[in-house]
Amino acid sequence: MRPRVCAVIAALATALAGGWHEAAAACVPLLPRPPASYIVPGAQEFVYATPPGGAPLLLDAFAQPDGKVHPAVLVIHGGGWTTGSRVAHIGQFLELLTEAGYQWVAIDYRLGGAGRWQEAADDVRTAIAFIGCHARALHIDPTRLVVLGEDVGAQLAVHAATGGGVGGIALVGGVYAQAPRLPGVPTLAVHGGADTEVAVGQVREFCDRIVAFEGTCELDVVDGAIHRAENWRPSQWHYKPRLVAWLRRVLGAGAARPLAFAPQPVRDVFGPGLHKRLIYNARTGMTFDAWVPAGAGPHVPVLLVHGGGWEAGDRVTYITPLFAPLADAGLAWFSMDYRLTPDATNAGQLQDLRDAIAFLRQRAGSFNIDARKLVIVGESASGQMVAQIGAEDASLAGVISFYGVYDFLPMAANLTPRSAVTRLFGITHLDDQSRATLRTYSPLHSAHKDQPPLLLVNGTGEGLWAQGQAMAAHLQAIGARHQMLALDGAPHGMENWEGQPQWQHYKARVVEWIGRVTGGRK
Repeated sequence: MRPRVCAVIAALATALAGGWHEAAAACVPLLPRPPASYIVPGAQEFVYATPPGGAPLLLDAFAQPDGKVHPAVLVIHGGGWTTGSRVAHIGQFLELLTEAGYQWVAIDYRLGGAGRWQEAADDVRTAIAFIGCHARALHIDPTRLVVLGEDVGAQLAVHAATGGGVGGIALVGGVYAQAPRLPGVPTLAVHGGADTEVAVGQVREFCDRIVAFEGTCELDVVDGAIHRAENWRPSQWHYKPRLVAWLRRVLGAGAARPLAFAPQPVRDVFGPGLHKRLIYNARTGMTFDAWVPAGAGPHVPVLLVHGGGWEAGDRVTYITPLFAPLADAGLAWFSMDYRLTPDATNAGQLQDLRDAIAFLRQRAGSFNIDARKLVIVGESASGQMVAQIGAEDASLAGVISFYGVYDFLPMAANLTPRSAVTRLFGITHLDDQSRATLRTYSPLHSAHKDQPPLLLVNGTGEGLWAQGQAMAAHLQAIGARHQMLALDGAPHGMENWEGQPQWQHYKARVVEWIGRVTGGRK
């Protein structure tokens, strides 16, 4: 990048942030670390700043494989100012931007709580300065940069735009403060129509104020969608092409031939690295992403199943914090899609999981894995799925369930068309037959003493903690092999544990447990 442009951007960041940012903005070296993003192949990890007395702040940067300069999007995760990371909450955005032809950067920032959000805003400005300083090496056109924020990341995106150097802001499922003056900065606000945390009316007022300040603001309301875009169902993903169309109006076109993730059959032996959207069932079209470690192998395989209330999520949603620790431990992992309600019942979803297990066993040689050591991992909704399959498949090496549902009967007290019991089983009222159905699909009632070892991981600060306790007590009573790892005060969702050091030990504990039940890596 030309020194004059770099100096202008760095000076701007210094003026806005002040303090330690004066040094941080002075083009810290661009030193790539090992590949960091296990969501998009080719992304690199960098340290972009180190606050005094704090840990280094990291970002992941992706450049299209054509080696050309393209517009870029800076992605800012949410998490209520206290949780989240550059690998949580935003996986679908990273895939979307990649396939749209853009470069992207996803950042961590300081999580000091709502009262210290200005520190996070300073970090975003420093990241923008870092991008400007190293635009040439990152193959980014610094004059065409959009900042995309979700949840509280939307507020950070807005404040980043007040400092200039930003070509537009995209706010998805955001949290909003008072709108600043943003003349000439195109703004897109995509928001859930059923969001009860931030009402659509508040977003309309936000856009109206921007327009009153001679700015532009487009509002895209996603009917029926709740808070946080990661929770939006596939029927609500129509916002994605509209977001891409807006980016093209603001940034111009990206790469002519971007990296794409079309479903592909498994035909050959796969080398080390990340492989996207491999078809495990041609009839249903279901796919998984695969990480194959380096080394001789055969490697211990771990099959990951995302949560999302049986109706939302995909391969790169919710469960992404496990990607790096498993890969770093030399384990092969596979993150699968499965059919969601209303297109499938729980029986169909369990069959998808069986199909993925069978596929890995049949094609173990393609991935250099030892299928006899297969461990399956689920979280939330899929915690029920893996625990249920574990009760029927004695050849699994182990099962790990994070904050799962283990007994559907307590969930049947209030049956509505949107209740999980009705969506999964078509049950609209309770009688002896429906109760029998719920017991059939409840891991607590299916468990037996000869099933594979089961690791239960649960936060004590969430609604499903009682289910975890009941499951552990039942497993103890019947003599089934199990272990409970309880995280004191942790809420629902491992993505909400990110950025909280007191809970991060679960990653090492999970890796250690897998090594124990599989007898090591080989």
